[in-house]
Amino acid sequence: MGTLEWPLVVFTVVGEAAIGIVLALWWLDRPKADSALDSALYKKATLVSGGLLVLALVASLFHLGRPEYAYRTLSHLDSSWLSREILFFLLASAAWLYLFVQARQSQGKRRLAAGLTGILGLLGILSSSMIYVLPRVPAWDSVQTPLFFLLTAGLLGGLVLLVLGQKALNAAQSKKLLQALAVIVLTSFLSFLVYLSMLNAAGPEGMSTVQLLLNSPLFWLRVVTNWLIPMLLLLPLAWRKKALNPTWILTALIAGGLGEFLGRALFYLTAVGIQITAMK
Repeated sequence: MGTLEWPLVVFTVVGEAAIGIVLALWWLDRPKADSALDSALYKKATLVSGGLLVLALVASLFHLGRPEYAYRTLSHLDSSWLSREILFFLLASAAWLYLFVQARQSQGKRRLAAGLTGILGLLGILSSSMIYVLPRVPAWDSVQTPLFFLLTAGLLGGLVLLVLGQKALNAAQSKKLLQALAVIVLTSFLSFLVYLSMLNAAGPEGMSTVQLLLNSPLFWLRVVTNWLIPMLLLLPLAWRKKALNPTWILTALIAGGLGEFLGRALFYLTAVGIQITAMK
């Protein structure tokens, strides 16, 4: 059974949420006047993403044994996913500063800045996930690991933007974002079912991970918060002609956020026979 380091959980989940907000901004914003996002919303969402990114980076320092020597890891870019993770998150942070400037300009290149920040952030998220794709850990050694990390970014980033833009998003933008979120939640749930079936066929260690999950109350709490509640709240709004309900959206964000933290904690705890600190 693995170990749990909350700074690592906070760094990954919060960092992914920050990048998810930026990607949602880039995806929804269009040059056409009737498709462009509200300027005030854009600025607000950019600031929130920056605040979350700072929080994630601060949390990462508590995970490092000697944070003052973190720069040394950059000398192993050719062989270390950890080095690439640090590099891409630093580059994404620098690109966010450019996005911050452009978001405050009336006719700035904000979509270009959001795209650049989002791409660098995605590379950082993928690098984070690849640290854990290890043949000796069946619970991690599959495409499901990077998929889980990316789905967290999509779900939390989209939900945060939806909460921030309840009044500023037009009907078409809200519907588009809701439908994307519904697809993300369904994909997350179905991919986890596939993940469990793969683990059951992955030998004793994989089966042990399944047993750890199914016997954990935290897992069933995650099922409710991460999948059941968001699906019940988002699906009716996404494909039926229902008015956007602020309470439903906020509840989906709170439940989904809790579920993602639980899911990431379980991700580390169910690493059978592996100590997390030995990997980085």
